[in-house]
Amino acid sequence: MSLFSGIRTIIPRFLSVFSGKASSVLHSQRKSSTMLSDRILADALMLAAIPSPTFREEQRAAFVLERIASMGINPRVDEFGNIGIRIHCASGKTEPPLLLFTDLGSNRWHPLESLSRIDATVAKGAGLADVLGTAALLSAAEGICSGRITPGRDVVFLFSAHSFDDPESDAFHEIAESPDDRPFAAIGVQGFLLGSIATYAQGNYRIEIRIASEREDPAPPEGEEPPGDCPNPVVDTLISMARNLSGITWDSERTTHCHIRRIEAGTGFGRIPSEGIIELELESSDGPLLDVARTAVTATAEKAGEGKDIKISVNIVSFVPAGDGKVNADFIQTISDIMKELHIKIHRDSRSDPAAFLSIQGIPALSLGLAQGRTGLNVDTVDIASLDKGRQLIESIIEKITKEQA
Repeated sequence: MSLFSGIRTIIPRFLSVFSGKASSVLHSQRKSSTMLSDRILADALMLAAIPSPTFREEQRAAFVLERIASMGINPRVDEFGNIGIRIHCASGKTEPPLLLFTDLGSNRWHPLESLSRIDATVAKGAGLADVLGTAALLSAAEGICSGRITPGRDVVFLFSAHSFDDPESDAFHEIAESPDDRPFAAIGVQGFLLGSIATYAQGNYRIEIRIASEREDPAPPEGEEPPGDCPNPVVDTLISMARNLSGITWDSERTTHCHIRRIEAGTGFGRIPSEGIIELELESSDGPLLDVARTAVTATAEKAGEGKDIKISVNIVSFVPAGDGKVNADFIQTISDIMKELHIKIHRDSRSDPAAFLSIQGIPALSLGLAQGRTGLNVDTVDIASLDKGRQLIESIIEKITKEQA
């Protein structure tokens, strides 16, 4: 806790007060929402304006810690900056809890575009969708503390300081290994895709391959044109590598795929490229096969540099394991039933889900969206009316599945 003792002063104490006033203003402008969903939106607008990503997300963490303190709860902050709280149910039983989790950061913060704008139907801002999960968890914690939400078991809240797919992150380890806090089920809350359920959680690697020439600057003297037919090892290697990786059939059932997401080389017009990059994604529903594919990509990249004056580095940018569908089968049906009761349209799909880190350890776990909207290149657009459905979904899950297990 000493690490965060000084951080709380970074965000002025009037943030929580302003958040309450902001939700009142939002509610006065629209008739289709509730004060509860407006509070979520107000918190999200304020969180989105706080710079991110930063080391351990200190400023956003300070906002969360201030709100938690106002509920009279003592949080736990681990050495990595992850914030955890456990709110006890009225029965006082010490059975395995329900876990709700989200992460604090965003890779799309912008000093101007993250100052969000709202009108009667939508809210817009850079990285706005990324903070909806944090705002929703704060709302749910307040609901339990106030007695508005009445769970049948304890509820643990986890606010991760790092993205769950960060290879350096280990946010779930302590909870999953704890004899007291290991949950009977877990729900991750994210921004969009309200109503979407990852029936088959795909494993995913995001890999960055960088290529750099080890020759001296090959640019011609000033005033001379670069030779148009001069072979370039950086460009040639990029093209060859992309073709090889795209053409691989990883398995006969085609459960594994390689997608080239970005390929780039150059240092500007009039200069011969001396650096290049390939960003790719590997996806598979078969965990062991996904690891084989990752090893093959690394070996292909390293081999491509043999006998050339280039340096190649391979970096694993993110990783999510393939989930365990059998562990989640009954849990998916329970969540689907709750969605039907709330008249939320259900869409079953296959995608990567950080909840898979828990399902492979035998814990039923899913990530669910809070709202409908669109993630743009620079700005997210949130359908404000959908926020209340998302709030109701999270609160219904907390009450119903904990009481079923009580």
